[in-house]
Amino acid sequence: MKSFNELGHIALGTALRQLAAQVSQDAEKTYEKFGFDIEPKWFPVFYVLASKGAESVVNIAKEINHSHVSVSKIVKEMKMADLIESYRSNEDSRITLVQLNNRAKAMVPNMQKQCDAIDVAMKQLEQDAGVDLWQALTVIDRHLRFRPISSRVDEKIEDIRIVDYAPKHHETFKALNVEWISKHWELETPDLKALDDPEGYILNQSGYIFIALDKGKPVGCCALIKMDMDDYELAKMAVSPTAQGKGIGLLLGQKIIERAKLIGAKRLYLESNSVLVPAVSLYEKLGFKHIEGASSPYDRCNVQMELYLSNKRTK
Repeated sequence: MKSFNELGHIALGTALRQLAAQVSQDAEKTYEKFGFDIEPKWFPVFYVLASKGAESVVNIAKEINHSHVSVSKIVKEMKMADLIESYRSNEDSRITLVQLNNRAKAMVPNMQKQCDAIDVAMKQLEQDAGVDLWQALTVIDRHLRFRPISSRVDEKIEDIRIVDYAPKHHETFKALNVEWISKHWELETPDLKALDDPEGYILNQSGYIFIALDKGKPVGCCALIKMDMDDYELAKMAVSPTAQGKGIGLLLGQKIIERAKLIGAKRLYLESNSVLVPAVSLYEKLGFKHIEGASSPYDRCNVQMELYLSNKRTK
């Protein structure tokens, strides 16, 4: 057998716990250095309140991707430390809002100095190590959230697989869409926004991008773009001409619907053009119905469709 230090990925859990402990210790030292006198675990809540002012516990939990129970506990601890105050919302008396008190607001400049200094330090670490730790953690979290390691260990390896987007897929995502759009039309401003910056325009706005791999080679893509609380748009579906006829579009569409259900979406919406007969037929096969929706930001759009993911309409 190998020694424990030679196990590599198998010892990942231990390595991550050790790294988390080291980062937590460093955080305490950094907070002390900048006179930012809070517990490191309070930082996400403190930052949201410093950025947005008063907020409800529910909205804070959504913003920082924590559970309601976790945020409630932090709020209680911050109250005991004399950092926040709470009051009933003027618009809805059932909602309690929390905000930083004057003592905490006086700490915000030190918090900002600390954030700026850590940003510089992490950029230096990236140069030294050749790895962007934040990007790596973000990408791995995205890939494991719906397909954890425990489900991957006994997965059957298929020639065609649908995976979550990673930065290495940026050029493929853009090229596949440019190819099909340019065949019939010209690229429009909304296209360029999404294709030039998929992370900022889609992923960082609670959206998802999927890449179809054929024996490891990216040959297709599709995006799930958040429109509002319960509605998402199916967009930017493209399959390379070299891979058409293999059912990849259907697999992408099914993956989009599956993910939409997992995240609690109520309705999917899409826009297309009647020239794209195979695409429109695919959407109909997936269960989408034709509608007359709001005006589209795309000149080429003359088909609008929707799919409700529950039996009853919510609008």
